[in-house]
Amino acid sequence: MHIEIDQSGKIEQLNKDTYIAFSNHEQYCIKLPKKIKQEISLMYRSKIRQLIQKIFAICVYHCLINYVSKKRLVTIDREYPGWEPFLKRELVALIRDRYLSFDRDIIIFSNITKDSKAHKLALRSYREEERPNKILSKEDIIKWLK
Repeated sequence: MHIEIDQSGKIEQLNKDTYIAFSNHEQYCIKLPKKIKQEISLMYRSKIRQLIQKIFAICVYHCLINYVSKKRLVTIDREYPGWEPFLKRELVALIRDRYLSFDRDIIIFSNITKDSKAHKLALRSYREEERPNKILSKEDIIKWLK
């Protein structure tokens, strides 16, 4: 089974909430509140390189982790061009903490269209037309920052 993942409200936009969603036959959306992004940015921006990309990978992890074992292909929208190898490495490391034999080859990066169910869910949540399934806490992010 294939799922697509999209983001509304970039991680680096500290004045906006971030929503990351996937949708196919199932759907799931997480929210990273702007207040949490601001606090983490203040705490870690001078201590952790590639902080934005790491936070993005952690958010995708939280969106996927309960569903990834059933999937054969995961397509993530190209939110950070040129960073895909880094993002994939980070995400796979997070997932393998729970699923040791996770196949990294099922994760690919491609452009997700506006017709994608994932895009529509992330956008509806961003516009507050739909509630996210989970609102991430500061601890949800900090736990995985290395």
